[in-house]
Amino acid sequence: MKKILYSALICLSVATLSSKVASANEFDQLEKENSTTVGVYGINTESGKEIKHHSDERFGYASTFKAIASGVLLNNYTEKELNKKIQIQQKDIVAYSPVTEKYVGKQMTLKALIEAAMLKSDNTANNYIIGEIGGISSFKAALQQLGDHVSDPQRLEPKLNEYDPISTADTTTPRAAAHTLNELLTSHQMNTKNLKLLKRVMIENETGDQLIKAGVPKDYLVGDKSGQGTTYATRNDIAFIYPKKDDKPIILAVYTKKDDKEGTPDDKVIAKAAQIAIKQIQ
Repeated sequence: MKKILYSALICLSVATLSSKVASANEFDQLEKENSTTVGVYGINTESGKEIKHHSDERFGYASTFKAIASGVLLNNYTEKELNKKIQIQQKDIVAYSPVTEKYVGKQMTLKALIEAAMLKSDNTANNYIIGEIGGISSFKAALQQLGDHVSDPQRLEPKLNEYDPISTADTTTPRAAAHTLNELLTSHQMNTKNLKLLKRVMIENETGDQLIKAGVPKDYLVGDKSGQGTTYATRNDIAFIYPKKDDKPIILAVYTKKDDKEGTPDDKVIAKAAQIAIKQIQ
C-alpha cells in the first residue's frame, strides 16, 4: 500500500513539474517570438494554485493602477461619501481626459470620477482620486497597509506612464499587483455596495477587450484594467476571472515591456500569455 501511495505521489509531482516546465517553455517562446519581456503572476483563489513567470520583475504599471487607486478610495470611503463633489478646473486637465474635460467649471462626484477613470481611463479623474486619497505619499502608505511594499508610486498622470528601467518610479511587479488587487477584492473593510461598484467598473471596462479577456474562454466572467505606457512598449492588464461555476476568482496580472525605448507593444502578446496562464492554473 505504501509503495502504491509513494508511486502516486511521484507521478503527481512529475506531472506538476512537467506542467510548470511546459508553461515556462511557452512563455519563453512567446517572449522570443515577440522580443518582449512578459511578466505573469496568477493565483487561483479557489485552489491556491499559482503560475509565475518573471513575477518579481519590475514593470511600469501605467493605467492598471487606476483600479488600485479606485479600490483604495472605495476601501476607505462609505457609499455616501462617494457623493462628495469635486470642482473640475481647467488647470487640472491633463492629456487623455475624455470625460473630465467636458466638466470644466462644473462638479463631478467621487463615484463619477471612479467611473471615468475605470471605464474611460480618464487621466485627470485618476489624479483627482489620488488627491482625495491624500496625495501620492498617502496612496503609497495605503498600498503598504494592504501588504504591498513593492509598488512605488511617485508621479501623477500622465508622467507616471514614462517607465524608466533604471528607476523604480511608478513600477510594480506582477506578483505585487495581483496580490494588491486580491486584497482589495477580499477586504472586510470595503462595504458591499462599494465592492460591487469596483467589480462592475472592471467588468464593464472596454479598454482591455483585446488583452486578458481575449485570452480566456468566452463564457468566463472577466473584470480588468489595462495600462499602456509611453516608453519601452509598456502594455499591461490586471484582472479577476471567474471560470464557469467557480465561486472564487483567478487573479491574473500580465505586464510586458521591450528593451527598445521606442518599441511598440502588441495586445496579442498579453492575450496569449493569459491563454497560457489560464490553461495551467485551473
